[in-house]
Amino acid sequence: MSRASRFAFPLLVVAPLIAAGPAHADATTEAAQALQQQIRAWIADLAGPSVDFGSHAVRVSPAGEAFRFELPVAGPAGAKGWQITGEPVTAMVKPLDGGRWTIESLKLPSPLKVDRAASPDGKPVSWTMEIAGQEVRGLFDPSLATASNFDATLRAYGSFTKTDKATQTTLLDRYSWHGGWMPAGDGRVTVSGSGQGENLNLTAEVPAGPGQVTVTAAAMHSNWRAEGVAFDQLGAVVRSISGLLPAAILAAGSGSPPDSVAPGDRALLRSLVHAVRDLAGGMQTETTVDKLALNAAGVSGTLGSFGIAVRAAATDGMLDASLRLSMDNLDSPLIKGPLRDYLPRRLSLTPSIAGVPASDLMDLLLRAIDSDNPESLLGDLMALIGKGPLKAGLDDVVLDLGAAALKGTGTVTILAADEFEGSAEIVATGLDRLIRSAGTVPELRSAAPVLIFLKGIGEQKGDTVVWKVTYADGQTRVNGTDLGALMAPDEPKTKRPNNRKP
Repeated sequence: MSRASRFAFPLLVVAPLIAAGPAHADATTEAAQALQQQIRAWIADLAGPSVDFGSHAVRVSPAGEAFRFELPVAGPAGAKGWQITGEPVTAMVKPLDGGRWTIESLKLPSPLKVDRAASPDGKPVSWTMEIAGQEVRGLFDPSLATASNFDATLRAYGSFTKTDKATQTTLLDRYSWHGGWMPAGDGRVTVSGSGQGENLNLTAEVPAGPGQVTVTAAAMHSNWRAEGVAFDQLGAVVRSISGLLPAAILAAGSGSPPDSVAPGDRALLRSLVHAVRDLAGGMQTETTVDKLALNAAGVSGTLGSFGIAVRAAATDGMLDASLRLSMDNLDSPLIKGPLRDYLPRRLSLTPSIAGVPASDLMDLLLRAIDSDNPESLLGDLMALIGKGPLKAGLDDVVLDLGAAALKGTGTVTILAADEFEGSAEIVATGLDRLIRSAGTVPELRSAAPVLIFLKGIGEQKGDTVVWKVTYADGQTRVNGTDLGALMAPDEPKTKRPNNRKP
């Protein structure tokens, strides 16, 4: 069975039953029962034996020209004492021409509660979700031959978590989501989407820690894209995650990681690594939070925005990944006096890594899962680095202080475990103004000698100062000057031997 047909089987199997009737005819009980049977079998195969559905089996019934899907969620879940309370998940799904389906409405239970009572081998954990209003619609092609897309809007969302150590309340006025996938051939698809949230309010109570912690944000924006996603790998991913979820929830509730990993969980982690190996060709995601405020243990501050972006791909078998962090308009009542003029208006940096053999990295992860001694993997890590060249860099660095600003890029090439070389270019504007301020602001006075030294080794170009930094053969040079000789001119220079492999 092909990747596409294996994923689409539950909805494709009922297609002949529907096609046999006239167009826009009412759904039949026979078609509903066939669809129900196949979806139950498909879900069981997807989730694996670690999930006992019991009374949670999906039910399908005819509803005019559509089918009504109902997934009961109430009742016990697993063998660890978890209990779910809530109405079923429901959906109205209607067949269209060409084997496609429209999801006319989907509704999540509200309220929904998941809890575990105190027991000899565990502590009480409780999670509750409430949604005042929701709209979920979509167009779905189970054959993956054409595009599928989905839209959702949640209004007045709230979740409430309680453990023996802390409580947390998360409120969100509105969250809207749009996503879908496009066929990419051989059962693979390109998945993309975006989401927007309004008025986030998170409050945590940690009596043994900082006490009350509050985080608020006016808006959140996110987008994501994954290339070449293989749906036939999703089953293994879902099975592994569903098996690991109870232990993860307990660890999160206790606030500390477990002392050891159970043998069964190690097996699930190995399965997850194997499944992720060929899950997608690459991915990128970006999230921005606007007007972020934090208050914890008497420490408070605000940001105009905070952003994080992740990109990862395996090009010709080599991992190429980056992480971008950014923030602007930092403010805090703890910063007083003249120092407020030097609060960062913008800070961003993008560390990246490239040239790591993806297959070898996955093998190292598998060995790490089976090891109780991380230090024993140091030799494997050095061997992985030795397969280089591995490149680590800062694709961009931006620091804007208003009176002065700095921009830069840099790359380090690791040729072997004990040999590397690198280069960077850093450009500063307003350095003279910053030096003058350091002479008059007491809190900055200790930085004045460093700033003067940096200006002295830089190349002046108008209002900018440029530092071109290189490192090779054990020598660091700034604008062509050997920094080691400049710092210790009386010491004889010794050239580091070149251990680079031919």
